[in-house]
Amino acid sequence: MRKAFAVLLSLGMFCALSGGLALAQPAGKAIVDNACSKCHNTKRVESASKSPAEWEATLDRMIAKGAKVNPADRENVLKYLNTLNK
Repeated sequence: MRKAFAVLLSLGMFCALSGGLALAQPAGKAIVDNACSKCHNTKRVESASKSPAEWEATLDRMIAKGAKVNPADRENVLKYLNTLNK
C-alpha cells in the first residue's frame, strides 16, 4: 500500500512539474511550433533575424499559404516572434 501511494505521489508530482514547464512557455511559442513545423522545422524560424514589420509580413504570408494561426492568436505569435531577435 505504501509503495502504491509513493508511486502515485511521484506520478502526481511529475505531472504537476511537466504542466508547469508547458505553462512557462511564451504564449505564441506553442502556436509557432505547431503551425510552422508543418512545412519546415522551427529552427528555421528561431534562427531568423527580422524586424517587427518583417515578422508581421512573414506571418501574414505564411497564413495566406495555409499556416493554421487563429486571428485571436496572431498578436501572441507576433510577440513571441519579436522576442527571437533579442
